[in-house]
Amino acid sequence: MFRRMLLILLLVLALPASAEEAAAPATLRECTTLEAAEAFMIYPPEDGLADVQAGYIRFIAQHRAGDDAFRSEYWLGGEPGSVLDLTLQENRYGHVYTFHAGNMCTRAAYSMALSYLGVDVTPGAMSAMTDRRDMDPPYTAVSEMMGVELVQPRAYVFDTMVENYLSDPSYSPVYVYIRKPDGQDHALLIIGKLPETSRYIVLDPSGMWLRGEQHRIYMMAFNKTRVEVVNSTFRDEYAGSKVLALYQWRLVEEE
Repeated sequence: MFRRMLLILLLVLALPASAEEAAAPATLRECTTLEAAEAFMIYPPEDGLADVQAGYIRFIAQHRAGDDAFRSEYWLGGEPGSVLDLTLQENRYGHVYTFHAGNMCTRAAYSMALSYLGVDVTPGAMSAMTDRRDMDPPYTAVSEMMGVELVQPRAYVFDTMVENYLSDPSYSPVYVYIRKPDGQDHALLIIGKLPETSRYIVLDPSGMWLRGEQHRIYMMAFNKTRVEVVNSTFRDEYAGSKVLALYQWRLVEEE
């Protein structure tokens, strides 16, 4: 009797702690919950920087104030204080820079999309490579240097890009550039999709705050033609936003 009870106990201990743990997604592409997607984010250690790992996303924070994931090193394309220091909002003569880390969401989203492919290029490195402080997406020159190419579907662009990402690890998450109802533009990454719905998991380089907690990953839903945001975890912020551009990159096949 004792041996039988011991065998049952060992079998119970060998089982997963929960059904959710047993069904934990093997890849980011399979994630259908915010919690599952969070496990595939790489945040910098408390006193250092993070490396990239294919299949995971190295998070690049935009805002120095209020975000403990912000690392100025990710935004340095030259010496601190130089014109290629993207953390600066103005130079030593008081000239105001149009773009800086706090509003370079496009640069952060691109860096994170490529990190998923295992490509290590920070926003600052992009400036170092091109010797330019400002540049526009889709960053073709940088992509060519890093061995990735822009994906340009001819039809059903949104759905095709999402399917590319969900079905093939050589494709990056989908970069979505939107204009919010207040007129501000912002770049996000689609990193997951809920089955049989128009709801997607998005990653935000600036994050949103709710009850004192920062949310870098949240839900977003688009209309049938995928040109407008109809709902979001942060509905007041995003409902009615227009989709301005979609980008995706893939690893170039070696000959």
